Amino acid sequence: MAHPGSTHAARPPAHSFHVLWVGCRCCLVLLSVCVLGAARGAEPSLPPIDKVEIRDRAFLVNGQPFFPIMGWLQPPRNLALLKECGFNTTAGYWGGSGWTTNAAEYVEAARRAGLYAVMPFQPALKGNPNLLGYIHDDEPDLDRKVSDARIEPGKGLHLNPSTPMYKLVDGDLTSWTVLDPLDGSSVTIRLAEPAVIVSVGVALTVSPGLSLPREMTFESGGKELLKVAPVPRNGRQKFALLQPVRIEELTVRVTAITPGREVYGSLGEIEAWDVEGANVLLSPPRQVPQARPEVTLRKYAAFKAADATRPVFMTLTGDFLPFFKKWSEAERTSMYPAYIQASDVVGYDIYPIYGWNKPDWLDLNHDATELLLRLAGPRPVYAWIETSKGGQWTGPLEGQHDVTPEDIRAEVWMCLCRGATAIGYFTHVWKPQFAEFGATDANRRALREINTQITRLAPALLGRPLPEPVALAAQSDVKLDLMARQSGQDVFLFTVNYDARLKNTDATITLPGLRAGEPVEVVDENRTLSSQDGAFKDTYAPLAVHVYRVRTARPGTPAPH
Repeated sequence: MAHPGSTHAARPPAHSFHVLWVGCRCCLVLLSVCVLGAARGAEPSLPPIDKVEIRDRAFLVNGQPFFPIMGWLQPPRNLALLKECGFNTTAGYWGGSGWTTNAAEYVEAARRAGLYAVMPFQPALKGNPNLLGYIHDDEPDLDRKVSDARIEPGKGLHLNPSTPMYKLVDGDLTSWTVLDPLDGSSVTIRLAEPAVIVSVGVALTVSPGLSLPREMTFESGGKELLKVAPVPRNGRQKFALLQPVRIEELTVRVTAITPGREVYGSLGEIEAWDVEGANVLLSPPRQVPQARPEVTLRKYAAFKAADATRPVFMTLTGDFLPFFKKWSEAERTSMYPAYIQASDVVGYDIYPIYGWNKPDWLDLNHDATELLLRLAGPRPVYAWIETSKGGQWTGPLEGQHDVTPEDIRAEVWMCLCRGATAIGYFTHVWKPQFAEFGATDANRRALREINTQITRLAPALLGRPLPEPVALAAQSDVKLDLMARQSGQDVFLFTVNYDARLKNTDATITLPGLRAGEPVEVVDENRTLSSQDGAFKDTYAPLAVHVYRVRTARPGTPAPH
């Protein structure tokens, strides 16, 4: 995610959070009318929460099945908009300008808007009847670079946190560190142990508008070792010393510049080599997560000790997926199970179009949900879904691909068909200007339709898996997925064409016990299919979603209980 979060009386002991890891699923009854989608402007409030349970990866609120549909980090002014778009929960809180003065007031604002809240942990929220759960700080597994290099900026140098000093010795000539102002700037690099050097080097950053070093000195122990006049070009420039010198630190000073439009300039690298050709200043950074799993686990334990009545959510990046190659296999297999232990509900954020401008990565949400479900054990899994273009890291707005209603719908349903039992949407945009809810009108209508359908079908989505295997077979090379569930005496088949290549196909769905001629309702499409003995056929357009309902009880299926 983006990439880039009043005191109440304690509730009675009965108001507790129960995680039921084992036991058969009880019969799922229909959601309360308070949770069902209703006509705009006529939606009742959600009921106060007495108890939140997790059973078979599904949420129960006050004993009723509940499917969280979340919006991320929305200010109070947008909460009514979430409700209009079919959301039932807001997640995250930031106490900055334009927000409420405290978290309890925000939860109350969510209640007035008809939403539950998932909040950063605060003791004052314990027992709040509108609190669905707590949530960890976002993306504890997000990678960051740390360095053992010891570099001291000279006096008067304004530091730029986006170009840290360690980049001067990271070994990457294409990275850079801003020196502001460039004229008269200096940095001192302290070595881990003394070394004898025979040459030094510097890599400039030549870019329109930047000032450039015209004269530089290399110093050590208060003595000048060499004065150089670097050529105004990118890349390494190497200079031999008059004689070998033993150093414990090296100071590089810019003594004259060629002025540019800006007073600052930048260096790509500072180097010093010994007689064997080794760069004694080299200090590559290490990649670490922004919060180690053991730190996150300690926080989780503290949350549960303070309030065990609500589940704790955790959102990971998509880097648990081997596709991204962010961590080694050993790091992934050790880190992510440990993170998951620090949560009751675990999710992730992958935005193929918004985050990377790659529509051909659309099916990553399918694969990520499948993998996280395996890692999560009995925990519910959720995914944050993109809702528009306008990302800050994907280039000019005119070059960004649109996120269409079809993209949103397919991403949601590929996650649901893989077993997600909650869903969330990331609606922030940075271009053409920042907005916390930047979805287009067409995408807002799509969100309303998708979320209303999910809410209405929640009892079926959270129903029991069928005891018989059900198959969905495409007649061509197209990625399709299916999830079969029973709700009461009805069988629901949730299907999606999640192929990012935007291919269409005919397909056959095989449902054991389906009798020839038995009608198959295509939910919300105003059509009915005729079945053959044990199977029926349908056509899938690119990114199509079809939900089928067979109203006849399955032979051999036990009655719900």
